[in-house]
Amino acid sequence: MENRIIFLGYLKRFSLTHVFTYLVCGLIFMNLFSYGSEFATNENFSHFRQLDSPIVRAAVLFQFIRGGLFAVILYPFREKIIGSKYGWLMLFGIVWGLTCVGAVNTAPGSIEGFIYTDVDLKTHLIGMPEVFTQAISFSLLFWLWEKRAKDNYIKKEKLKNNYQTV
Repeated sequence: MENRIIFLGYLKRFSLTHVFTYLVCGLIFMNLFSYGSEFATNENFSHFRQLDSPIVRAAVLFQFIRGGLFAVILYPFREKIIGSKYGWLMLFGIVWGLTCVGAVNTAPGSIEGFIYTDVDLKTHLIGMPEVFTQAISFSLLFWLWEKRAKDNYIKKEKLKNNYQTV
């Protein structure tokens, strides 16, 4: 039962942090780099949906599923990441490395995208600042929140044990 409570708390914190940083970074960079006009005018994005498409508007909701999947996949490494002084950097390397640079699809910015697509460098790099910022802010915020949650859990358990021994 205790492990289940720990896992569900971790899953909640991971998913909420992922969705929050995805939304904030997405809104900032969408306006900063004029994604709407870039998607409308750059032929390399002709297969992308317009930003006012209903499914694109609902993208944040899909991030709860994506965040939950990442959480489940990374859970076995939780103790190593949270217990390390530089765990946030380790988490950033995993998230950014596997979802962006090392992605197995031919998305712009990925190694596969550089190899298999015939698009200009600008197209490859347009989303990179957003992805980098979101990954690093997610990693740091989640690491801090999870570390705090773990410390609070330990304190709570010590108090419970002290109470039971009296």
